[in-house]
Amino acid sequence: MTRSPRFLTASALTLALLATPLFVAAAPAEPQAQPAALPLGRALSSFAGQQGVALSFDPALTAGRSAPAVADGLSVEAGFNQLLAGSGLRARRRADGSYTVERAAGKAPMPALRVEANAASTYLPSQLPYGQGTRLDEHALQAQVKGNGDIATALRSNPAVQFSDRSRTTRNMGEIRPDDFSINGAPYYQNLFLLDGASFNNDLDPVATAVGTTENTNHNSDVPSAAQGIAVDVDLLESLTVYDANVPAAYGGFTGGVVDARTRGARDAFGGKVWMRMARSAWDQIITNPAQDTTYEESATLAYQPAYDKYRVGARLEGRTQGGLGIIGTVVRSRSEIPLRAYTAGRSTPGNDVNQRTQTRENTAATVALDWSSDTLDLRLGLGYAPTDDRYFIANTKNSWFDLKSGGPTANLSAVWRHGAWTLSQRLSYSDLESSRRSEETTMRHWRPSQAFDWGVAAVSSEGSWGSVDQHDRKLGYTLSVAHDTVTVGRTAHDVQGGLSVQRRDANYKRLNDQYVYQSAVATRSCTLSDGRVDSVSCSLSPLLDGSGNGQYLSMLQLFHAGEFSVSGEEYAAWLQDDIRIGNWSVRPGLRLDRDNVFNQTNLSPRLAVSWDVFGDEDTRINAGVNRYYGRSFFAYLLRDGRERLRESKTRRSASTAWEDVAGTWNVATNRLRDLDSPYADEWSLGLDQRVAGLRISAKYVDRRSRRDVLRRRIGEPLDATLYNRNTFEYTNDGRSDAGIATLTVASREPWTFLGTRNSWQLAADHTDVKRNYNSYEDTLLMDELVRYEGKLMYRHQLPATDYLRPWSARLGTRTEVPALGLTWNNSFSYRAGYQGIATGRPETIDGVSVPNLTRQQFSGTWTWDASIEYRHALPRDQEAYVRVEAQNVLNRSNLTSGVAGTAFYEPGRSFWLELGYTF
Repeated sequence: MTRSPRFLTASALTLALLATPLFVAAAPAEPQAQPAALPLGRALSSFAGQQGVALSFDPALTAGRSAPAVADGLSVEAGFNQLLAGSGLRARRRADGSYTVERAAGKAPMPALRVEANAASTYLPSQLPYGQGTRLDEHALQAQVKGNGDIATALRSNPAVQFSDRSRTTRNMGEIRPDDFSINGAPYYQNLFLLDGASFNNDLDPVATAVGTTENTNHNSDVPSAAQGIAVDVDLLESLTVYDANVPAAYGGFTGGVVDARTRGARDAFGGKVWMRMARSAWDQIITNPAQDTTYEESATLAYQPAYDKYRVGARLEGRTQGGLGIIGTVVRSRSEIPLRAYTAGRSTPGNDVNQRTQTRENTAATVALDWSSDTLDLRLGLGYAPTDDRYFIANTKNSWFDLKSGGPTANLSAVWRHGAWTLSQRLSYSDLESSRRSEETTMRHWRPSQAFDWGVAAVSSEGSWGSVDQHDRKLGYTLSVAHDTVTVGRTAHDVQGGLSVQRRDANYKRLNDQYVYQSAVATRSCTLSDGRVDSVSCSLSPLLDGSGNGQYLSMLQLFHAGEFSVSGEEYAAWLQDDIRIGNWSVRPGLRLDRDNVFNQTNLSPRLAVSWDVFGDEDTRINAGVNRYYGRSFFAYLLRDGRERLRESKTRRSASTAWEDVAGTWNVATNRLRDLDSPYADEWSLGLDQRVAGLRISAKYVDRRSRRDVLRRRIGEPLDATLYNRNTFEYTNDGRSDAGIATLTVASREPWTFLGTRNSWQLAADHTDVKRNYNSYEDTLLMDELVRYEGKLMYRHQLPATDYLRPWSARLGTRTEVPALGLTWNNSFSYRAGYQGIATGRPETIDGVSVPNLTRQQFSGTWTWDASIEYRHALPRDQEAYVRVEAQNVLNRSNLTSGVAGTAFYEPGRSFWLELGYTF
């Protein structure tokens, strides 16, 4: 078989890359035949690059030797054996998946190098072995419609991932925080997020999020806390891997999936990139139900965002010193401005307050990475700082600005040491992620409108905010993993790996100052206290606007005392697995042990994955697995009880009574603590990976049974009425869900050419069936509560789930490159099937018990076309300028996702991003 000059050029490029000390993650590619005329060294390098593996060898070993022709479809081992036949050399596989080429007599192996993806990259997700999931390399990440540039947006083409119907809507286009998502039917907060192997989950209270929803951002005590502790920008990444089934034993702390992000390493040559992206509501089409038009126009809350301007600017520099030290630094700054009205329902204050305010969202993602390698040692240091500062105000309230701060610093130091057949990897990581609130006000007061307090528009003139609160989630962790090169025992080959980890976790909730909330105005003619002092804080003689001539005093005080509560402890883990190959079979048994002394849990997770190469040519693989995963518990369970006890209530009957003379009533907690077990999920899966007729086909079914999930339930009578009130709740392990998810992916194995264009595509579809008796751990519903649904009595846990769980969907992605014109055109077509929501009607009484009456609400399917087009213009001295335009919902389809009439949620209408960039 012969290859085109373009293929020979790509092979020469791959060989040149091998000669440099690069460390770049490779995407798996399909094996290709090598021309007989190629030198052996070049053939080895090209074959390794196309297989997506690392290869090391001494070029002197292959000098003067030619490579024989290699047939298509060979495995890695078979391909190397055919290339090396008769040369006196052999290829040996290392535990990390790299290969060494050495003399058969046993010459010491050279250190492994990573090779860049081959020039024939399809810019599509690659499949992982054992049906574990998919990986997006740097090329595939850039080929996506990036939107806000976050991880969640990059995963919208993944069939195992589902999003809330309210996550990305026409209501919240000004937000820049990443969306939450579910993997294989699990709760969105039970995913594990890793950046260079270290967790960036925020485990404070991930359900208390206000991003893009109607939830109350200005709660007196709760501060929003997103599941992703930092907003990771895809422009920082080299690869993004999602493990959704048959997850290796090295990963724990999830019942959904693992999202493993790897940052870029420095190239050899000095270079960099600067870019700017922008999106504006003036370019968009906002789709609403006519009943919502006025609500949009008069919006004073984040629940409806009629206008916004978003900007993202970034810069990257990289290079390598003569001593081999690689340095790369990247900064990305995002900002969104969302103008709103200060007062609801279109009202304008007649007094001394403004009527228009602009909320802002700001995020910075800055990283610096250093790496250095020798024959036996790889070192890498990564430092990151990713703070988010979102500015809000309280509608209908003067001087009510407050900031929600999240994110924070991260650090990661790793060392990989190779000694003979052993590879020892160590990682030390640190993060300090916050979810805090800052306000300049230490009081909140609710006055009746008067000459001094003249801004009220609804019989009240409010001022102030809820005060400052700090929440921090600090982690300091160490991980050790050991791997041995392949060991042959009889007819079996074993790759044994194991590891240990320990992590210190510290979380705290701290109210920084006493916060006073005054309310319930009563008419008065005097503000003089009984001791002769004048109350100028909670009393005013300014005449009320009702014409009575009276002043007013505030008769009720809610005092939120300064205080701090903290929780700390350690987590330990040990794991061991053996990747066994015998004939056409691969079997990977594993075992993971986790110990958590924060919640006093010890869990043992067996893992087993099996793969059968049916014909021994890697064209047909059947994968199966049986696994258990244990999820995480959150600090909110432990901190809630303490923060509720910081509240004191006082009521006075006269304006002459000083507050210090009023006996206060301390709030009793509404949350009772009890021992909780770790939630877990039992999984079995069956899948097929097939290569045929130039296609790559992957089909998989995953069955998940989740038990002991956490939710809140009401307690009939509290044990101690002095500590708990009658509306007391406790966290329990009464949550459960059953999920069955079938996915199908069909993609082109190689780009195909047509009239000077280069094309690739992927079709991904899923069918999801999930039954769950809760939505989050903050739900207060009883598992065995009776409801009437469509006329039938059933338990609540038997109801069909409605969010994150469209019954089926399909996604088609295409990419067309026109090299002669410097153009690239990406398309994403998605269809999400209609689903049955649940509406609540009038309750009925059965045997003296009130039973909710629920009915089915049908929502139609939605389909959307997103596209991007990019033009690149070459400049002298290896420089390049480019412009990129992204369009979401190109056809501006009206896609209703949930709600009705005035509460409807629609997918975004036609909207645009513009990006300009320059590389050197």
